[in-house]
Amino acid sequence: MGLAAAVAVVASRAGAAADPAPAAAPEPAIVDRPISFDAERERLTVEYRRRHQDPSIRDSAIEPRMVVLHYTGGGSMRATWRYFDRTRIESGRRTLQGAGDLNVSAHFLVDRDGTIYRLMPETRMARHCIGLNHLAIGVENVGDGERYPLTEAQVRADAALVRHLAGRFRLTHLIGHHESNAMRRHAYWRERETGYGNSKSDPGPDFMRRVRALVRDLGLKGPPDAATTQ
Repeated sequence: MGLAAAVAVVASRAGAAADPAPAAAPEPAIVDRPISFDAERERLTVEYRRRHQDPSIRDSAIEPRMVVLHYTGGGSMRATWRYFDRTRIESGRRTLQGAGDLNVSAHFLVDRDGTIYRLMPETRMARHCIGLNHLAIGVENVGDGERYPLTEAQVRADAALVRHLAGRFRLTHLIGHHESNAMRRHAYWRERETGYGNSKSDPGPDFMRRVRALVRDLGLKGPPDAATTQ
């Protein structure tokens, strides 16, 4: 190799080394809008956990390992927030009330314009997904799939939030609420009461497909035997 060629190679390598690294994904804007988590809610959470997860549990603390996406079934962020803010579950939801007085809730609520609200700490248990509450972060999306179809802004917001959470916690799975029963075959599943469960349709396969396409590089698993989630 001649001197000129050698210089060119060195210069090329130096230029390559100087190229900036790909920019990291921007952190999502998260608005803190906490629901009530007072002493009574803590007590009801512990009661629920002892009944459904482990009789020796003493607090509401969890170590997140997965994210479960949902939709709210309505079109109002404010109405959903008010509903989750209640400590005790409404009497009209007899099946859920029969399994404990703790109200349902979620860690995050994503409005139709993509605004992300944090409702409670990710390391405290929210009642949002039977069998997985002890290690799952719940993300509710305002909508119902029919009158209020979930939006592209929510797809992007959920993906950004999942990416953010994967950077903070040792997450292994990302599922939709409609996929939760398939997790009964996984070691993560924990439900002490035989026969307690439900079947959900939210947020639906199409929404999950679109979110997963944006976070595929994270390598998060879906439910067992679900080839489309890999």
